Amino acid sequence: MTTFFFYGTLLDPDVMALVIGRRLPPSAFVPAILPGHSRRRAKGATYPVVVRDAADRVQGVVVGGLTSRDVARLAAYEGPGYRIAQLKVRIGGELLTVSVFEPIVARLQPSTSPWDYALWRGRHKRPFVGRLRRALSAR
Repeated sequence: MTTFFFYGTLLDPDVMALVIGRRLPPSAFVPAILPGHSRRRAKGATYPVVVRDAADRVQGVVVGGLTSRDVARLAAYEGPGYRIAQLKVRIGGELLTVSVFEPIVARLQPSTSPWDYALWRGRHKRPFVGRLRRALSAR
C-alpha cells in the first residue's frame, strides 16, 4: 500500500474515482502541505505542476492505502510528463515522506500563473471530466 500527496485535479473526488476505478470515502483525503514548493498552471493547460520554491508551500491532500493497481492507473493518468518522487509533506505537526507526482521540467513547463482548485472546479472541471471519461473508455 502506498501513500501519495495530490495537489491538482486528483484533489477532486470525481476525478480520483474515474482514474482509479473506485470511489474513495471523503475521510481518505487528509489535508497536507508540501513545503518548499509552489503550484502553477502548466503552460497551455488547465492542470497544475509544482515547482521548487523555498518561500512557498502547496496545500493538498494525502491519500494512503493505494494499491499497486491504483498507482499504475494514476501513473497512466499523469503520463510521461511526471515522475514519482519521495518528498516530505506536513500533516498536522508531523513531517512524513510520501510519493508525489513531480513534473519533469523538460516535458512540462510551469506558467507564471498560480493554479487554484476552486477556480478549476468552477471553470474547467466539467469539460475536463468529459474528456477524461472519453479517454478512459477508449482504453
